[in-house]
Amino acid sequence: MKALRTELWALLLVSAICPAAAQAQSAFRLYGGLAPTSYKISFDQNAPVGYSNQTAKSSYTAANVGVTWISPKGIYVDFAVQQSLSAHHDLWKSVTSQKQDFSHDTYTLTGGYSHAFAQGVSVSGFGGYTVSNTVLHAPRPPLAFSKDTFDSQGIFVGAGAGVPALRGQFSGSIALAGMKGKWTDDNTFNNTADTTFGFSLGGAYTYPITPALGVTADLRYQQYKYNFGIVTTAAYTVTEKITSLGVRLGYRF
Repeated sequence: MKALRTELWALLLVSAICPAAAQAQSAFRLYGGLAPTSYKISFDQNAPVGYSNQTAKSSYTAANVGVTWISPKGIYVDFAVQQSLSAHHDLWKSVTSQKQDFSHDTYTLTGGYSHAFAQGVSVSGFGGYTVSNTVLHAPRPPLAFSKDTFDSQGIFVGAGAGVPALRGQFSGSIALAGMKGKWTDDNTFNNTADTTFGFSLGGAYTYPITPALGVTADLRYQQYKYNFGIVTTAAYTVTEKITSLGVRLGYRF
């Protein structure tokens, strides 16, 4: 899914806008920021030769940009893009000492509703669709291919809450996702994953620098398991885990 930062950010900005009931017009918010990220993808013992019981790890900085539309009634729609900057992974460290390039990009569309109570506390429900592309380059030779590509997509639903404090807003969110995946390389390998479920958790704090400009810090954790079909003798499971801590600026107009 890779989407919780999007929902959490949308919840925070809607929570900040909705208490001002006098605002009788829609608003837009543009945002962008950076997030140091830890990415891990692990294969169980039934995975194909070379992948069995292996884990690929990458640490990188992700760039996040997006736009949110908010109605006076608390309905919002958000579109977000997250792209990894220069990154490497270690899946093939047993066969080469050279760093292998890595990338992870995500595109997410979220819609939701946030309700603010008189004391500033807010609750939100949301859902959406997310698409991700992960590329792990490989050394050829000795391997017979030069890169793996993992594409995933799915729908998600979740809920969150926001509480005003320290002149800003604290927020938390949880989401569940139904995902599908496809793993290919550039030498004919192709396998698909059945629909599977995953989850994400997050917390954040937003501080309003001005009525229109705010800064947000957020922490999130995501985990998804993909059940791939039989390649040789058995089906196998691939587990994806993503942890990130990010900061971003947002401007409302």
